[in-house]
Amino acid sequence: MRMINWGVLGPGSIANTFATAMKVSPKGKITAVASRSQERAEAFAKQYDIDNIYTNYEALLNDPSIDVIYIATPHSFHFEQAKQCLQAGKHVLVEKPCTVTAAQMQYLVDLAKANKVLLQEGVWSRFMPVLSQAKKSIEQGIIGDIQYIQSNIGFAFQNREQPKERLAKPELAGGALLDLGIYSISLSQYFLGEHPRTIQSAGKLTEQGVDEQEMVTLSYASGVYAQFSSSMAAHASNSMHIVGSQGYLVLPHCFWDADAAYFYKHDECIQAIEIPHAANGFEYEIAEVMDCIEQGKLCSDLMSHQDSIGVLKIMDEIRAQLGVQYPESITQAR
Repeated sequence: MRMINWGVLGPGSIANTFATAMKVSPKGKITAVASRSQERAEAFAKQYDIDNIYTNYEALLNDPSIDVIYIATPHSFHFEQAKQCLQAGKHVLVEKPCTVTAAQMQYLVDLAKANKVLLQEGVWSRFMPVLSQAKKSIEQGIIGDIQYIQSNIGFAFQNREQPKERLAKPELAGGALLDLGIYSISLSQYFLGEHPRTIQSAGKLTEQGVDEQEMVTLSYASGVYAQFSSSMAAHASNSMHIVGSQGYLVLPHCFWDADAAYFYKHDECIQAIEIPHAANGFEYEIAEVMDCIEQGKLCSDLMSHQDSIGVLKIMDEIRAQLGVQYPESITQAR
């Protein structure tokens, strides 16, 4: 079995989660890390036993031994960095959201197809076996026909010892929606298998002009509704309920990091699906990306290019309704 060599672009906190999950992979290995800060790159390489350190991204892209690059930088950098990776002929896994706008995502999809390399958005939830099993049970009718989905996701980041300062900055594509609300949208899309017909949103902006919190209702042609709230100023239950005509599904605390799902009928649990993570949940998307590369696929069926574009279109519309405006320098698609 040939090992697949990974490069990490941006050794921040989420890259640590990724690197920890890579340890359980039987066929993947991180062999290079690139950072503008040599100190951060060296610390990351030492912690995860990585051989090669680059202090400029171009050197990573020019390394012929690297098969696929994981981009873990702030949202605003994803488009340009992913574009450079694809132009260099590298497969790429981009931390969610893959881009800031739907137009940018479409540009990258076209580029990936032209260069015949994989482009995968890293919405880790979409690859978790608990959710795929839960979806199969729903399709088999365990709760009847889905009527609506409700979810909430929120953290009082201002109360944390190390608040996420990037979330406050428009120039870094900050706000609750792209960081948190994306999970509610993407998983509603996953379970319903369709895109909304109408979008209604209300919310509050920060003094810097990014969305502090929002409440959104999505209505679908099938007659189903999905409602969610996301906030970076309040701590929520962080759960998702999928309500059917004969019962309901509960994805408990941190529903996007699902290792358990519970089906209820008449308030009695009739099925429990529990699959503990082998590492931390990132191992599933890592394995899927490598399987897709070996199969010559340009993205996974679990999170297709059209799914990524669809979610970004929804978020584009929500931001427009709320009046969130990012600088043109991070939204242009060329």
